[in-house]
Amino acid sequence: MTLPPMRNAKSLFEAISKNAQHYRREMACQNTGKGQWFRYCDKENKLEQISFESKPNAKVQLSLKINGQWKPWLYVDESTIENAGYGVFPERTFEVDDYVSYFMGRKLSKEELENKLFSEYALSNIDPCDNEGQQMHWYLLSHLFNHGNYTIANIRFESNLVLRCIKRVTRDKECLVDYQRPIFCKKCHEYKRVSGIVKRKRVKTRISDEGTIGKCRECKCKTKKLIARECKNCRRQLCLDCYDKFQVAL
Repeated sequence: MTLPPMRNAKSLFEAISKNAQHYRREMACQNTGKGQWFRYCDKENKLEQISFESKPNAKVQLSLKINGQWKPWLYVDESTIENAGYGVFPERTFEVDDYVSYFMGRKLSKEELENKLFSEYALSNIDPCDNEGQQMHWYLLSHLFNHGNYTIANIRFESNLVLRCIKRVTRDKECLVDYQRPIFCKKCHEYKRVSGIVKRKRVKTRISDEGTIGKCRECKCKTKKLIARECKNCRRQLCLDCYDKFQVAL
């Protein structure tokens, strides 16, 4: 793990982002010794360093070496969201705009992307799982963050796949990211001519203004609710509850 000494988390994650595939390959190998900048411990025994190969399903704690000192950073434990399995929690307080993690994994090929041959953990063109959908490494825990809609999300992904705080996150409060996966209107379609063939595709919904109130056309609730998305054509609305179901169900 040959990274030069980093003075803060921002410089660390920005350095990783510039050559992510190199560090992804190195992380999957032995992670001890000279130049080590991250380490994993068993959450139940924080003095015991562990490897992914030896304990892939462990409740793990991540520490980072910043400014020459080891700092407990994140850990995995039971999620606060019902039936969500494990979630990620901070070992310290993160302030707004603090750098929290970086999303790592193998780059997906054009064929894999076109044929949707990737795991449920994939983000953009990066997948932390192998071709069979098996997790390859803990990869700074970023792919274990659970979904939370805009009312509760406290972390977001930047375009360079760095995770940053959008709210203050205190120690032991679960880190949540609004997945913002595409949602399509079930009613509306658009038509496009490709190589002489007319193809039909569903219309994507757009993000509603924060605080929008309306009637959801998915759950058909009789009372007005907070709206997360609406069709850009027919204006059919999707409430936060239905939005969350779409985000976590693939």
